Amino acid sequence: MLKQYLQLQQQNLLQMAERQNQLAQHSQLEEHRLQLLSGHIQQLERSYQMKSALGLQNLASMQNVLWDMQQQQQDKVQQSQQELQQQQQVCRKQAAFSKGIECLIERRELVQQEKQQRQEQVQADELAMQLHQRGRQLA
Repeated sequence: MLKQYLQLQQQNLLQMAERQNQLAQHSQLEEHRLQLLSGHIQQLERSYQMKSALGLQNLASMQNVLWDMQQQQQDKVQQSQQELQQQQQVCRKQAAFSKGIECLIERRELVQQEKQQRQEQVQADELAMQLHQRGRQLA
C-alpha cells in the first residue's frame, strides 16, 4: 500500500515538474517581450529628428505609452518569476516527501529482511541442536 502511495506521489512530482517547465517557458517569453519592447523604446528615443512641434508632441505621447507598457511588462516578468520560484519550492518539497517515503519503504524492507534472517538463523540453530542431540543419542 505504501508503494502505491509512493507511485502516486511520484506522479504528482512529475506533474509539478511539468508545470515548472511551463512556467519557466512562460517566464522566458515574458522576458523576451520585455527585451523587445525596451529595444523598441531605445530605437524610438534615438530617432526623434523631427522638426515640427506636433511631431515632437506625438513622439512624447508615444514614449509615455511605451514606458507604461514597459512597466506593465516588467510587472508581468516579476510575476512570472515569482510563480516559477513558488513552483520550484513546491517541487522541492514534493521531491523531499517522495524521498522520505522511499526511505521509509527501504527501512521497512530492511527490517523485514533482518527479521526473516533472524527467524532463519533460529530455525538453523534449532535444527543444528536437534542433529547434535540425535548424534549424541545414537553414540
